[in-house]
Amino acid sequence: MDDRVSRIASLANIASYDAVEAAEYIDGAPHIKHASLRELYGRLVVLVYDRARERSDQPHVLDLGAGEGSVTLPFLELGAKVTAVDISAGQLETLRARCERFGDQLKVRCEDISDTLKDRSERFDVIVANSFLHHIPDYLGMIAAATELLKPNGQFFSFQDPLRYDSIGKLATAFNNLAYLSWRIFKGDVLGGLKRRLRRSRGIYLEDAMEDQAEYHAVRGGLDQDAIARLLDERGFSCELVTYYATQSSLFQPVGAALGIRNMFSIIARKG
Repeated sequence: MDDRVSRIASLANIASYDAVEAAEYIDGAPHIKHASLRELYGRLVVLVYDRARERSDQPHVLDLGAGEGSVTLPFLELGAKVTAVDISAGQLETLRARCERFGDQLKVRCEDISDTLKDRSERFDVIVANSFLHHIPDYLGMIAAATELLKPNGQFFSFQDPLRYDSIGKLATAFNNLAYLSWRIFKGDVLGGLKRRLRRSRGIYLEDAMEDQAEYHAVRGGLDQDAIARLLDERGFSCELVTYYATQSSLFQPVGAALGIRNMFSIIARKG
């Protein structure tokens, strides 16, 4: 394995909350929790960076929804410049502290991404949305706006978003639900979780429910990966869809992967 992939996989597991919050966050984030997914993420990050290096000595990356820096830090380590955007000032302060040694390689913007995407004063080699699109109601509109900020031959890279639920098949759906239930049992509020799942399966969304806001993909049945690919194709991008299995359950994760189940996806799209 490329040493850089190993390094990026390790960096993806660094959380920056206090001890209790870090444990809870990692437990609910499969792409950080499981080594096999961190390795996949590492390989894709290195691939995207190497392609960007074909056109620029120091690629400029726009990290949308940067949070504590699970994307920012790996790209900085590889040698890129990064503009990290998030609406949370607290998380960006943590990101700054972790990335202080990179100096002017890093620029931080505390703002809503809708404001970021309206600013056409700068162009980027790579735009990244990591575990982010499924939180955006109009994710197609967001992707369309983001692509306007790319340089010629720029790349759009997303990771850890759920495939459209009705595209993964009944067996995969049943397996995924069982895996979720096995994890949920040990998390408390089992009855509340099941009630929310049943309500959402009936298409009922509550605007004042924090869980519905945080898990918007569960309300609309995942993301339409084919619609994303069509949008990018229409805009002149070559698009690679990478599908894989991810669940919070440490027991079911290796089983689902071995069975070849797919419920998540990453997209690498290259302009021109």
